[in-house]
Amino acid sequence: MQRLIDEAGARAMAEPHAAALATADSQARPSVRTVYIVAVEAEGLLFFANRNSGKGHQLIENPRAALCLFWPVLQEQAIIEGDVLLQSAEVSDLYWHKRARVAQLAAWASEQGAPAPKKPVLRREARQFEHDLGFEPVPRNPDWCAFRIQPDRIEFWPTGWQRMRERTRYQKDSDGQWLREALNP
Repeated sequence: MQRLIDEAGARAMAEPHAAALATADSQARPSVRTVYIVAVEAEGLLFFANRNSGKGHQLIENPRAALCLFWPVLQEQAIIEGDVLLQSAEVSDLYWHKRARVAQLAAWASEQGAPAPKKPVLRREARQFEHDLGFEPVPRNPDWCAFRIQPDRIEFWPTGWQRMRERTRYQKDSDGQWLREALNP
């Protein structure tokens, strides 16, 4: 997965880390939106959400999700399904400190998912928060959390050559071992 992200980035594709995240609430009503995959690790794929946002509530109520990463420049997509785990404050802090300061301030100024005041109000609140901090680092908003999807199914689906390229699915069996299967396009 990381190889595909890196290759898409090397080919100057905009947002190679972007993924469509599909979740469902406790009544199985689906929702999908784009998130940024910050890390691809052996334990799974890491992304962030405000726990008070729609996706945050859905991930906590129904901790199962799917991701779809699409790289048109590579004629490739990957579909990942699995359980989602809320990560520790330490993991959230680690990636929070890598974010741009303006993005950190925005996370404090915006009550994500709530009805929005006019934009100047949000900007004014962010500027006030920055003024109050001075040169101090912006602390992590406690509602801004890391989530990790732990895949139990991954499918690589090439999209080129008239969609006649073989797909490959990896699925975990009951013993946690990955099984590989070729699929028709």
